Amino acid sequence: MPTVKKLVFVTLLTLSCVHADMIGGEASIGFFNHDPSGNASYKGTSSSLEETFGFSEEQDLFLKAYLEHPFPLLPNVKLGYTTLSHEGNSRVAGFTWGDVVNFTGAINSSLSLDMTDVTLYYEVLDNWVEVDAGVTARYISGDMGVSTSINNDVADFSTWTPMLYGKARFNFPVTELSVQLEANAISYWDMTAYDYELSARYTLMMGIGIEAGYKSFHLDSDDLVDGFHANIDFSGPYAAAIWDF
Repeated sequence: MPTVKKLVFVTLLTLSCVHADMIGGEASIGFFNHDPSGNASYKGTSSSLEETFGFSEEQDLFLKAYLEHPFPLLPNVKLGYTTLSHEGNSRVAGFTWGDVVNFTGAINSSLSLDMTDVTLYYEVLDNWVEVDAGVTARYISGDMGVSTSINNDVADFSTWTPMLYGKARFNFPVTELSVQLEANAISYWDMTAYDYELSARYTLMMGIGIEAGYKSFHLDSDDLVDGFHANIDFSGPYAAAIWDF
């Protein structure tokens, strides 16, 4: 009987520890202040995002969540969502965008780009230096359109792309301050994409903290939709509220 009691006690203690370890992760919501650069074309010549389409600095929302568990053979999970949107107007000469052919005059332009990430990763190091590595499946969707006084056309696109993922964080000992670099990247066939965040974080209390830094996204692809080519960048500062649980 004592042996059974010991076995039950050890089992309950183990399950208690596993349960405690399973309740781990992080959630964040933030705003990204991004400047566009690069060029795009749709069945025409490549045109500047800033000069031709009239895009300029905008602010958009992003969300992230990390879910971690104590089982070493199974990967942890990160979910992410970022939306980037721009609207602009300008005057053009001899401009072509899809069914808008050789147009001269005023145009209104819009871009909507959504990126949804599902990342599977492992913790390589987990102490005052944290290192994660894994793979990301990114769903890219959106549209880019031009309208004139005569007609309009929109390039709608969506695709999945795999990416390599990595994160490194340095926790300053005996403080609530940390710095971090996080990135995704891939290049194959007609697709090159990468993004990175360089940030500093301060934890206030009960896992709640603030984070600020610099983000950048790059996308270069002929493969999003027939006739559409984009070689575009979005970069700038960001700030976020963090809950580490």
